[in-house]
This record gives sequence, C-alpha cells and structure tokens, in this order.
Amino acid sequence: MTETVPPPAKKKSLPKLHELDIVRAIAILAVVAIHATSEATVELPVGSTAQAVYLAVNKLCNFAVPVFILLSGVVLFYRYSNDWGAKQGVTFYLRRVKQVVIPYLVWSLFYYLYNQWIFSRNTLHFDWRAFLDLLPWADASYHLYFMTIIVQFYLLFPLLMTLCRKWAWFRRSLFLFGLLVQAAFYCYNRYVSPVEHVPSLAVTYFAVFAVGGQIGLYYQPFIEWLRKHISWVLPLSLIIGASFAGSILMEQYKLVRLNGVWYEVMFHSYAIFVAMSFIWFGRGLLNKWKSAAQWLIRLGAVSFGIYLVHPAVLTYWHTRVERATGDILLYHAYTLGGFAATLFVPWILVAAYGKFMSLWRKKTKPQPAKA
Repeated sequence: MTETVPPPAKKKSLPKLHELDIVRAIAILAVVAIHATSEATVELPVGSTAQAVYLAVNKLCNFAVPVFILLSGVVLFYRYSNDWGAKQGVTFYLRRVKQVVIPYLVWSLFYYLYNQWIFSRNTLHFDWRAFLDLLPWADASYHLYFMTIIVQFYLLFPLLMTLCRKWAWFRRSLFLFGLLVQAAFYCYNRYVSPVEHVPSLAVTYFAVFAVGGQIGLYYQPFIEWLRKHISWVLPLSLIIGASFAGSILMEQYKLVRLNGVWYEVMFHSYAIFVAMSFIWFGRGLLNKWKSAAQWLIRLGAVSFGIYLVHPAVLTYWHTRVERATGDILLYHAYTLGGFAATLFVPWILVAAYGKFMSLWRKKTKPQPAKA
C-alpha cells in the first residue's frame, strides 16, 4: 500500500518567518564581503598578515551562496508543504517567471551593456547572438550564476513537492535523498567523466537545498530540535568554518594539501550548520534586541536587489577610484570604502525603487466609486 501524506483538515495561513530575513541580511553582507576582498587576496603579497586576514575573511564568508540556496528550500517547502496541487503548480511557475526569469534577462542585458561601457568606453553595440550565448550559463556577469541555479531548483521543485505529498517516507528522507544525489554527482564528475559548468548546476548544491526543504517541511519541530541542540550546532559551525578557511590558508603556504573531497564536505557542511546557527541567532535577536533585528530585516528584505546591483557599484569603484599603493593603511581604507559603497549604494537605490513602486501602485490602483 502506498503511504501518502494526508491533506490538512483546514488550510491555515502560515506565519511569516522574520528570522529568515535576518539570515538573508547576514548572507548578503557575506556576498559583498567576498567580492570586496577578492582583489586584496591576490594583490597583497602572499605571506603578509594583511593578505592572510583578507583571505581568511573571504573564505569564512563562503557560506553566502549555499545559505541563500538553503533558504530557498526552506521557504518553498514551508510555503507549499500543505498546499500543493495542479493549480498551485501553475501559479508557482507564473510567479517565478515574474520574480526570477524576467529580472535575470533584464539584468543580463544591463551587465552586457554596462561592462562594455565600464571597460572600454567605446560606442555600445548589441549583438543578439552574442547576448543569447551569454544566457544559458550566466556569462553576462560573474554573480548571475546564482540565478541559473535557482531557476533549475524551481524547475525541480514541483516534482520534489509532489513526491513529498505522495510518499511520507520521501518527505521524511528528503535531506538524505539530496545528499545521495549530490554525492553521486560529485563522484561521477570527479572519478568518471568531468562535467562542464559544475558551479552553475543545481545538482552541485542539491544536498543544501534538500536540507532547507526538510527544515521547511518540519519547521516547528526543527526549531524545537535546534533549541535543544544549539549548544553543539553553533560550536560545530565555527569549527568547520575555521577548518575550511584554515586549510586554504595552509595550502597557500604549502603546509598542507587536502584531497578535494574534504573541501567539498567542509564547504557544504559549513553552510548547513552556519545557516542553522543564524536561524537560532535571528530568533534570539527578534526576542531580545528588536531594533537591531528590524535593521537586519530591512536589509534582508532588499537583499535580492542588492545582489543584482552590487557588482556594478564595485566594478565602478575598482575601475574609477584610484587605489592607494605603498601605504597599507590607505589600501585598507580603499578596500573598506569599496565594501561600504558596494553595500549602501545598492541598498539606497533598491529601497528608493521599492518606495517609488509602492507609491505608483497606490496611485494607479482603481478607486472605489463614490455613492
């Protein structure tokens, strides 16, 4: 007999998980930090204290992309865990086309033209064939690969959600299924036949997405489990993160070189455990320090917009602002200035755009006829 997940007796509106916006805020800060420190990790002399610090910060922030993917899994499976069917599937795809596919096309076009302007200052040109060739693997800009991964997960989600609704054992074992799929793909790519575009494939992050999905399916039980086990979850996330960054530093100094599988394990497990730690931190912040929580919630709410805009600002900073040479303090100021500009300029622009659109919708909304 097929074991199925029974439908809920009555559909209830799910409470918004504000702590996830706090996690998004931390993740977007990490994204900006990775990109703002990337040049310093290669420009400064290897062996210098400054270069080691920048490299450590850069690698400690590497949780950013997989944490965003995990959050996508949490939100999708939480939202549709007890409300899924053919109608919801159609609505799901229409909404994702509007929220992700269209912005991806628009911003790919923007960066296709912007990079021509910023690097050459020559007359802009547009080649349809060249532009379309950039789209499959997000080659218009280095950060857009994340959107191709998310689109792939959106294509897979209806199947995964349907299986979770159909079979209770699959619902309970989603994270294990994701782990097996990702491990199988890693082994095939490493030991059988190399696959192209691995960083841009959803299967590269399948375990992380599945863990997020498992959390979303059982969010309240997960919170109870996290409350009981945070005493080891938090230290473990710090240990794995320090091990990941430390191993890369030691490899730089030719002190050690680990097998690639260990970097893979540390990279993804670090993101999973640090995401759980951030969820716990966000819930605590909401209860004990509400002003800071609200600040982070506002940042998290505009994180997608900052993600889209920030490379344009950082590229402008690196190509148009003269960097200091020969003075390490001025170099630090230049790097920190780039981080600040890359965070706050997009934040202001996205917030202003949101305010404008809110006023526009209110202005264009049909008014009720007067009696």
